[in-house]
Amino acid sequence: MGSMISSQLGIAFAVPLMVAHGSFGISALRLGFAALFCLAWVRPNFRRFDSRQWVAALALGAAMAMMTMCFFTAARLIPMGPAITIDFLGPLGVAVIALRGWPRLILPLTAAFGVLAVSHGSHGRLLDTAGILFALAAACGWAGYIVLMRHVGRLFSAQEGLCLSLLAATALALPAACFLEPPVDWLGQLPAVAGLAVLSPLLPFALEMAAMRRMEMGTFSIIMSLEPVFGAVFGFIILGQALSLIQVGGVLVVMAASAGAVVLPIVMRSVPQPRMDTPAIDLAYLEQQSNRPAKCTLSGE
Repeated sequence: MGSMISSQLGIAFAVPLMVAHGSFGISALRLGFAALFCLAWVRPNFRRFDSRQWVAALALGAAMAMMTMCFFTAARLIPMGPAITIDFLGPLGVAVIALRGWPRLILPLTAAFGVLAVSHGSHGRLLDTAGILFALAAACGWAGYIVLMRHVGRLFSAQEGLCLSLLAATALALPAACFLEPPVDWLGQLPAVAGLAVLSPLLPFALEMAAMRRMEMGTFSIIMSLEPVFGAVFGFIILGQALSLIQVGGVLVVMAASAGAVVLPIVMRSVPQPRMDTPAIDLAYLEQQSNRPAKCTLSGE
């Protein structure tokens, strides 16, 4: 819960800054400040990490960079509620992969209807196409982040894995941001970006890694399904982004699909399987057959 509140507050406060100065550069700088703060806090010993740990941290860093930069760009182009709802298709996809039978088909279709409803504004017009595509790309990054975060949490002690992953994310995001957006007036925004980096992504990443160490991924996914609500609420309170009734219904549908992807497998496993009726075995007949001498026919007999 703390991760979701901190993350959505950080996004809401950052939207005006990104509208004025660009989302790629601000996102990359936030990752950089988060990495510096985490480095000063954790102080990892880089020489004792093996190649397996470095590869895992690099992979998680790539997922973090993709998720952060794409989502902040989406939040600049479309309202926060729809952005986080579309982004939530990533965790939903991770949960659906483990499903079997009809839920594996029904739940993605249900989520697709919810996203379709969310993607239309209050006047029935489709939201900015680029914003929707960036939100979908962020969803892919979030899916990889969930899988890799749990893996990195098992390979490292304390927050060392998070620290290395943030450094890798910064190393990937800063050159990409300089290429996509000219670094104009970035230095003047450093104090504000440093403060926002604590709200998001540093504190949410640290809290989520701590949560994944203490709970099952299913429980984690159910709780995280509340994140679109926080996004819509903070978007309305801080940015004045009101949602239509259809969009609110779409948010609720995606949340229900996400929770169902976790709950249904548990329910299906708890249902007793029907017993197969087996024909009764005549033990007396079997004993009689086993005591009879075997017939043997030989050539020439």
